[in-house]
Amino acid sequence: MASLLEKIKSHCGEAAVVGAELASGRSVTGYGDPAGAVPILRPASTDDLSMMLKACHAEGQAVIPLGGGTGLVGATRAFSGDEWYVSLERMREIESIDPTSRVAVVQAGVALERVHHAAADVGLSFPVDLGARGSAQIGGLIGTNAGGERVFRFGMMREQILGLEVVLADGTVLDLMYKVIKNNTGYDLRHMFIGSEGTLGIVTRAVLRLRPELPVCQTAFVSVDTFDQVVELLRRVELGLGGGLSAFEVMWPEFYHTILDHNPGTHRAPVPRDGGLYVLLEAELGERADDQLLYEILIELFEEDKVGEVAVAQSTSERESMWAIRNDIDALMSSLYPAASFDISLPIQDMEQYVSEVRATVLKRWPHAKFLAFGHIADNNLHISLNVGDNTKTDHFVEINDVVHEPVIARRGAVSAEHGIGLDKRRYLKDSRSPEVISVMQLLKQTMDPKGILNPGKVLTPSD
Repeated sequence: MASLLEKIKSHCGEAAVVGAELASGRSVTGYGDPAGAVPILRPASTDDLSMMLKACHAEGQAVIPLGGGTGLVGATRAFSGDEWYVSLERMREIESIDPTSRVAVVQAGVALERVHHAAADVGLSFPVDLGARGSAQIGGLIGTNAGGERVFRFGMMREQILGLEVVLADGTVLDLMYKVIKNNTGYDLRHMFIGSEGTLGIVTRAVLRLRPELPVCQTAFVSVDTFDQVVELLRRVELGLGGGLSAFEVMWPEFYHTILDHNPGTHRAPVPRDGGLYVLLEAELGERADDQLLYEILIELFEEDKVGEVAVAQSTSERESMWAIRNDIDALMSSLYPAASFDISLPIQDMEQYVSEVRATVLKRWPHAKFLAFGHIADNNLHISLNVGDNTKTDHFVEINDVVHEPVIARRGAVSAEHGIGLDKRRYLKDSRSPEVISVMQLLKQTMDPKGILNPGKVLTPSD
């Protein structure tokens, strides 16, 4: 394919191609998987990408769209080993922000954190947030329909997208760059690409919906004895705040203790370590709001013996130290290395039993295993991370996946809440979706990408 690379360089410039020898050590997933000795195409514009895909389509050259490389389901790992990567890292402009209409037009390679800062500069906010904000790119977040910490109030990435520009497998450019919330002009094609993991087209630009930056932020860390108290806490706080609850993060004791103990002195325990569960919750309210409202609700619950210890952040630094416990994924992963991590959705009423059941099964099969559970909970999202020994990611990975996912499917939950399907979760898709739904997915893929050059092997297996 040397002639194809030369053709691309001739049209798009030398910087548009990173040679295989330089690309081989580059990490392409959140687990640090290397790209391998294959070229990386780096368009600087939509026209560049259109030309690249048109040329690759003609030659049957498969490509893998690469964002910030923070994914955890293998959506950017090679399937055959012959694919090239397409990185949008040179397309990282924030083209415009309109404070009146509250929209931002951005290129797909922009990091999430830059969008946060740009919105804040004009008194607005972009509500999607997650631990990898500094490296995760808007295009990747769209491709996986990312969620994060504020989904309960503001919704997934899908709810933040007003418009898209997408390049199809044959180089055709779709202009869906609308800037209005209400638009019922025929089929809404945006939603084919949001969450499709780059298998139907590659997003190059997006119109993002921004929200007012709310001036009152109240953050608290609470311990409770039982999961029933977690449910009651959620109900009472949500009702009392009148829709102002933005985050509700629950940590089982193993998670809380592991983070506090990993690097002693890094984190200060906001509440004692003797709780049955721990909850980090945050309210964002308007300027006329009572800045003690969350505190007053929690004190009522404390006096009714419905929560244990309560710590309310009194400063930005205290708020950040509370969130640092929940978001110290580096400590989590290094404590469990090599870790297997899972991202599932369940009805809230099923979560306590599910965690107990899976923990018991894991410890019965691997008595020395480490098992941690935490998650957003209010939006049905639960995370499981575990280690059963040095062969967690090799000899036992399939068995561990079955232990975690089969009870989810039995409860009609989702084996992927916000990370996607990629390579790692394909085997559970047919148990999660009906044959009729899978058939429509196949038809869509065959229609949009008849040669199968876009992220092959992801979501659907080649035999599907």
